[in-house]
Amino acid sequence: VKANIEVAKIVLRPKIQINPGIVKLKTTLCDDFDKLLLANAITLTPGTITMELHEKNLYVHVLDVQSEDKQILQEQIISPFEEVIKS
Repeated sequence: VKANIEVAKIVLRPKIQINPGIVKLKTTLCDDFDKLLLANAITLTPGTITMELHEKNLYVHVLDVQSEDKQILQEQIISPFEEVIKS
């Protein structure tokens, strides 16, 4: 609920100050079903949508890219979900 409210605030501002972008991230998951779960989990996160899954690469549209450092984006977007899926 909190994340949806934050996205609504961003979209409804008179002067939108966001940095949208498409990022290419890698997964460590090997099973196709696990990669599909990861892609769908990312899409359920407000402000993100997985556009394509190709082998171990995910192309994710992010509403507001906070960093250009791929490692930081990996930790923010991919890692939390991978840990849950692996366990």
